[in-house]
Order: sequence, then structure tokens, then C-alpha cells
Amino acid sequence: MDEAQKTFLYVARDATGAKQSGEVLGINQTEATRVLRAQGLFPISLNLDDGSEGAAPTRHIRRGKNALTPRQTTDFLVRLAKLSGRQIQSERALAIIGDGGNDPISKAALRVRDSLREGDALSRALQEKAGINDPVTLSLIGGAEVSGDMASALSTAADIMQNRLDVRRRIVTGLTYPGILLFVAILSVGLIMIAIIPQFVPLVEDRMDLVPTMGRVVFGISSFLAALWPIIVLALILLGAATYVAARRGLLTGILVRVGNRIPPIRNLLLRNQMMLLLHVLGALLSREITLSGALRVVSKSAPDGPVRKGMSDVTKEVESGAALSTALRSSQLLPREAIEMIRIGEEAGDLGGMISRTSGDMRDAADRDLERFLLLFQPALIVAVGLMIGVSLYALFSAIVSVNAISF
Repeated sequence: MDEAQKTFLYVARDATGAKQSGEVLGINQTEATRVLRAQGLFPISLNLDDGSEGAAPTRHIRRGKNALTPRQTTDFLVRLAKLSGRQIQSERALAIIGDGGNDPISKAALRVRDSLREGDALSRALQEKAGINDPVTLSLIGGAEVSGDMASALSTAADIMQNRLDVRRRIVTGLTYPGILLFVAILSVGLIMIAIIPQFVPLVEDRMDLVPTMGRVVFGISSFLAALWPIIVLALILLGAATYVAARRGLLTGILVRVGNRIPPIRNLLLRNQMMLLLHVLGALLSREITLSGALRVVSKSAPDGPVRKGMSDVTKEVESGAALSTALRSSQLLPREAIEMIRIGEEAGDLGGMISRTSGDMRDAADRDLERFLLLFQPALIVAVGLMIGVSLYALFSAIVSVNAISF
């Protein structure tokens, strides 16, 4: 036996869906996976006989001041993938990206290059020197360090991150106008309550019982806001600062997702988009010769906190216990029936990665339609709500003014 070859213990399924286990030889996990697929087997798990797993490192490094933002990370990976695709070595490609620049991407490229010169792997250098902690990106690049197909792995990682940014951009763009409208409306009503309504209080404070109920409510709210407005302003400033810090540290999206998961219409929209992205990731990982259990673990780590991460963790446990992926997904109720049927066809045809990628494309179209429909209904609904809020406030204000005039004369 070639001394470079290693023995791997595998669990796999054949074309009929039957589970098999045994040993296979290969110089690394990627090569062993290819041997199994050549035999008509689809590997679920593949471990060295000492029990270690050939997965990419995913040790978490906290984002520091030098960490790239998601947008910068995507641009960095795109540029690196283009240079790698032209057969330029990683060190040289990083030097080209960092040459003469003073922006965060250029600085990160030079830090990563210096780390490579010290002997670190690219996945580890990106994690420690650029603050890239995305488990999908690290897994793709770690696998490419073994297989040697770095340009394709970088391109796939950039494409996945771009898809995430596109979904986020569509949501932010759709909510910007209603958000500004809501902010201006609240600010206007607040100024009226704090600056105008208190001027009428001395005229009616001795005969408040003659003021209509709606007017008394307005005067009460105005009195409360006028007494506490410095604290309210300070609280808003602190909230804005906390939001900015959370956004810089990459925590804001997770907070918004957790809030959205408590609102049924938004929860359904988030579920469809999150599962679309996770299927895209899963298909990309499987096409990179990563085992099913390894790919599912990466996908589970990359999912945001909430029902999707819990559901994918349960799916991973079921698959590692011997269940078929389609069966585990059906019990999780994370996907529509049509998507599960396509995944089952992929299992039976031996093209699980390709079928999952096609399913992700179909779900992307459906998710886009759902998002457009949601924004189409949400914007006018918010405008109507803001109009009602202003209308009710003005009605209460004018009723109070009329009552003041009646009492005065």
C-alpha cells in the first residue's frame, strides 16, 4: 500500500437508498469521497480510522477593528477568485490586491499574505487576519486547500455571500421609505405633544373634567412626554449608538432575525429565504466533495439563531443516525413538499448536490415573489397605519382645542 494513502471509515448510501459502511483508501478525504462516488455510493460520513474528521477549521475568532464587513468580504473574495482563476498563486494575488491601497480590503490582503508567508493555511489566515468567520467560506476554502481547486471554491464562496447580501439589500431597500415615513411621523407627533399641547394646559387644568376623553388622553400623554423628554432623547441616542455598534460587529442581522421570527408573516418570509440560502450552500458543499454529514454541520453553523438552526441541527442528527436526507427534512417541516420530492429524486439518481442546487434556484424564485408581495402589501399598510396615527392625534388635539375655547368663552 502507498504510504501516502490513509484508511477512512465511511457510511454511505447506494443508488437504492440502502445504507452501507466500510473502509476506503485515499490520500485525503476528498480523494476517498471520489472513490466512493465512483463506486456508486454517496457518502454520509467519512472519518479517519482514528476518529478525526477532515473538516475545515471553524475556530471562532471574534471580530476586531480590522475585520472586514460582509460587503468588503464579498468584494475581497471576488477579486481573489478572479486572480486565482488566472492561475496566479495566492500570495501573489493577495499582494496585487493590497498593492498601493490604504482601504480595509487592501490592508486585509497584505495581512493575509504575510500570514501565508509564515506558513499558515489560507482558511486560517482569512479567519485570523481578515476576521472572516463564516463557516461556509472556511469550509469551501479548507476543502480547496486539499483538492487544489481554489479559484472555484473562492468563486462559490463569493457567490453565496453575494446572495445573502442581495436578500438583505432587497429587504432594506423595501423598508427604507416606510421607515423614514414612520420616523418623521413619530417625530412630528412628538414635537406637537412636547412643544404645542402644554401651552393649552393652563387654560383647562382647573376644569379638566369638561374636556372630552380624547382630549384628556392627549393632555396626559403630552404631560408625560414633556416631563421625560430629556430621558427619552438620551435613550434614543443610546439605542442608535447600540444599533450602530451591533451593525459594525455583525450582530444586528441576528437581532432583527430573532425579532422577525416572533411575527408570523415575517417569520414565514424569513424561513423561505433562509432555507433557500442554506440549500444553495448545501448543494455547493456537496459538489466540493464534502460528505453529507460534514456539509450539514457547516450549514447548521451558518444558519442564524432560531427555528432554522434548531431544525437543521435536528436534521443533521437524524442523517448521522442513518435517516435519508429527504426523510429528515420532511420531519423537520422546514421545506415545502415539492422541494423535498426533488431532493428525494436526487438521492435516488445519485446527484444529490446537483438536485439540491436546482431546488435552491426554484426556491429563490419563490422567495423573491414572496418578498415582493410582502413589501407590496407592507408599504401601503404602514402608510395607512401612520396616517391613522397622525389623524387620531390631530383629531384629539383639535377636540381638546375646541373644548378649551368652549371653556374659555
